[in-house]
Amino acid sequence: MEPDTTRLVVEGGGPLAKIWRAEADPRGIVVQQVFAEEWRALFLLPREQRSGEEAKRIAAQLARNVIEWSGARRPTSLRHDAAEAILIGLWGVLSAGWLRALPPAILRSA
Repeated sequence: MEPDTTRLVVEGGGPLAKIWRAEADPRGIVVQQVFAEEWRALFLLPREQRSGEEAKRIAAQLARNVIEWSGARRPTSLRHDAAEAILIGLWGVLSAGWLRALPPAILRSA
């Protein structure tokens, strides 16, 4: 972990979450667990969550929008797990209060 890390967002639970918590706790890093249903509800419309393939496609597009909005370098490819990690990170930033609202680049409506 980076020395100035103050917060860690972990999706789900189980053994990996325990490992991350064991590393973070002694360093005073806040660990926040989020489950897929929670972060997806912020970014995906209900109809987009019915199919795994559709959810992954939308997550990839939203992640590309986040990358563009942030000014980060565009990846040559973006796998669905990396796209979901980007959205979980954005969820964590919003949850921490570091951003007040979703960036306009990814605002959507039902």
